[in-house]
Amino acid sequence: MAASRKTVVKKVSSELPYNEDAEKVVLGSAMLTKDYCLEVLSLDEEDFFLGKHQIIFRAIRQLSDRNATVDVLTVAEELDNLKELENIGGAKYLAECTNKVVAASTLTFYIGIIQDNSVLRKMLTTIRNIDNEYKTQEIENINDFILESENKFKDSIAKRHISNFVTTDVIAKETEENLEKLQDAENDSDVIGVTTGYERLNQITQGFKPGELIIVAARPAVGKTALCLNFAHRIATRAKKAVAIFSLEMSKEQLFNRLVAMDSTVDCRNINRGRINSANDKMKVLNSIKILANSKIYIDDTPSIKLNDIITKSTKLQAHEPDLGVIIVDYLGLVQIATKGKGPDSRQEEVRRISLALKALARDLNVPVIAVSQLSRAVEKRDSQRPVMSDLRDSGNIEQDADIVILLYREDYYADKKTNKAANKKGSQLTNAEKYELAKEQKEKELGSEIPGNASYTEVIVAKNRSGQTGTARLFFYKDYVRFDAPTPEWEAAMNAIAEE
Repeated sequence: MAASRKTVVKKVSSELPYNEDAEKVVLGSAMLTKDYCLEVLSLDEEDFFLGKHQIIFRAIRQLSDRNATVDVLTVAEELDNLKELENIGGAKYLAECTNKVVAASTLTFYIGIIQDNSVLRKMLTTIRNIDNEYKTQEIENINDFILESENKFKDSIAKRHISNFVTTDVIAKETEENLEKLQDAENDSDVIGVTTGYERLNQITQGFKPGELIIVAARPAVGKTALCLNFAHRIATRAKKAVAIFSLEMSKEQLFNRLVAMDSTVDCRNINRGRINSANDKMKVLNSIKILANSKIYIDDTPSIKLNDIITKSTKLQAHEPDLGVIIVDYLGLVQIATKGKGPDSRQEEVRRISLALKALARDLNVPVIAVSQLSRAVEKRDSQRPVMSDLRDSGNIEQDADIVILLYREDYYADKKTNKAANKKGSQLTNAEKYELAKEQKEKELGSEIPGNASYTEVIVAKNRSGQTGTARLFFYKDYVRFDAPTPEWEAAMNAIAEE
């Protein structure tokens, strides 16, 4: 049909918008055939503006719910039973509605008109209510008022964003085009999304893909924030993409000092204290500051930031930086939900809402979102402290919503180094930490000096991967530099040799 919805949408300055003819066509169609009726029932009663049309639609829905025939006669009988037939104009008005139907091909068009008007009415009503609330009620916190108003506005137009089914021929074409793009790309790696910065982790995850929610979890001080900062650093400086970091625990200055330390391999404690005595270290730090200044890393260190703020700021940032590579939230447990009146019934419910919202944010912006989470104390009470997904706090909700779950394990976190005891064991009896210690000793003897950076062997366990395999990437956490690096081939060979003894 050539006419657009603009030409048939009624706009009255003193009333809310509606289109009476469109409502009559749609109701009349529902009383003609079962297929039309099913299509019309995709609407809600409140989508109709006129009260008599809401009553007719209610009768049609009740008949359909009982699997009864829907036509002019049955609808008239249903309305008569409800004592509403005369209120809508009698059976004559129902017949008038069916006479309005022109062709089957126009039904979807008129349903669209009704939906557009319904959303527009809700939007205008919401705007008027917000304006009235601002004028008549005391506003204690203007920022909270803005956030709550923004949520109300989004809710009022949410139905407009509900998509229709997409047929497989359309999906097939998009998939074919995407495959061609991947084949034509210069990068021959297995990375589909943005690189993690680590080859082994890329092999397992294929990178962090657009729309994914990635959870990075560990006990306090194991290195989860550090690993996420390493992701941010490598994505920004190597992949040259913008990165957003919401830091709820550390200030922007603390985070930046960590970034400088990992880039320069200068002890972070010396950078924090401003005690960089070596001329070489000073040069490395200044060079790293310059590199980071030219990277697109955006840090928001608002403590106890509200969920709506994260969503709003991320959306605005992507509008400014279309090539946004990843959003990092550190950490999940400190995110607040702006509520008016009664809040969530439990922390589990609150986490459920947060994780669902972050997943929705990832999909809406088509950007991976990484959220840091804590592991419960239960992991420390077992014989084996190697974490599993059930160790996640409020694990059911997080595990369900996450596309990728990464758990960190450092054996030296749970026990003192036991190198002397390890030396008397056979290779097959050694733990990974003990293998590392022996390999470290061997390498120290070869080099004649200690390994710098207070290195610690770390297992980066991909415990869940919705679109790929699971597995473990072995990394070294250089605690002094807050830096994660893959072991060198020599180290891998040394550990493998010990394991085979």
